[in-house]
Amino acid sequence: MRLIGNKTKLLPEIEGFLAGRGVTGGTLLDVFGGTGSVARHFRRRGFRVRGNDLLRSSALRQRTYLTLSAYPAFRRARGRPELRHFRASAVAKQARRAAPTGAGALAEVLCYLDQLEPIQGLFARQYAQGGSAERLYFSAENGGRIDAIHGQIVAWLRAGVLSDDELAVLLTSLLEAADRVANISGTYGAFLKKLQSSACEPLRLRLPKLDVGAPAGRVYNEDANQLVKRLSVDVLYIDPPYNGRQYAKNYHVLEVLAELHRIEDLDAYEAEIYGKTGLRKFEDRLSSYCRKRSTRERPSCAEAFRDLVASAKAEHVVISYSEEGILSREQIGAALAEAIGASGYDFERDHAEVRYRRFRSDSDTEDRRYRQLEGRARDEVAEWLFYLHKPRKRGAARRVA
Repeated sequence: MRLIGNKTKLLPEIEGFLAGRGVTGGTLLDVFGGTGSVARHFRRRGFRVRGNDLLRSSALRQRTYLTLSAYPAFRRARGRPELRHFRASAVAKQARRAAPTGAGALAEVLCYLDQLEPIQGLFARQYAQGGSAERLYFSAENGGRIDAIHGQIVAWLRAGVLSDDELAVLLTSLLEAADRVANISGTYGAFLKKLQSSACEPLRLRLPKLDVGAPAGRVYNEDANQLVKRLSVDVLYIDPPYNGRQYAKNYHVLEVLAELHRIEDLDAYEAEIYGKTGLRKFEDRLSSYCRKRSTRERPSCAEAFRDLVASAKAEHVVISYSEEGILSREQIGAALAEAIGASGYDFERDHAEVRYRRFRSDSDTEDRRYRQLEGRARDEVAEWLFYLHKPRKRGAARRVA
């Protein structure tokens, strides 16, 4: 998935940063989970992980990759007439044979969904080529196929033949397939004026690669500052939004796809899609971490961060933050010191800087210029890592949920 701030390339540094402080196991909460790459990495290392994100598309994918320890069996869905007939086909048999151990049923179901003919639904109308809204996020073919696949998933859901795990894994596959063929330069804040080559490729569902046998985690879809006040863990990993671009607005198309199965009045829901890019308000998913200044309704980034680290019920707190972010290194250090009542933060001992090449999501479509920071090569930026030890209070109850 294309997501701003994805930490996949920094996983070895984050793991080494923790290991250098003797942290090699326990319960870990990634409270701004995003793609889930950090929690998934530590799950593979034997940690008991907890994921969270305010975006429903993120929480949905994290549920698939962090909580499932085996591929779903789809026993009830495969008993439906359409799937019983399809199971005997050569293409279904080939899908089962090619699937990893235990994944045959899922491969078969995805293969069935992949051969559905396009229909005219919300995505074809609102986000696809030729749609009434004239937005070019998808080709006409792919927009109609998203509608067809999603419609069949919803039909099975309403027929009561999908478990929560089965629903999550099917929607995850659809989200990822849609993202691969989206006609965007990096985010859904805008669509391209013409269909790029990748957007003309046919949408194809792929089998999500689950970490079979890994400890089952849990996933939340909550405000980070509220979650840390009630959830006790060994390690809290904090990777908040760092600039003014709201994720709910930059990934609104995926948010619609992730929640559409819950909507009863589709006409009313579609009527609330507005603007050139097809936004929805998503007021409940706007983050204070994208705000330099506070308002009556929301605190500033600095205020929210201070509250988060002060409220955290975790012995080990690790923060990663871009040097190009709203908060300065000194502001972060001061908040960490304040959280434990220290006079100052020990940058020499508990702070590290990881330099890496900037991710340019639009390099093939635009000549966008980034500011070259002093002392950096072109396209080189740094990620800051901070560590805070918050000793557990004697006699304090420890709750892991």
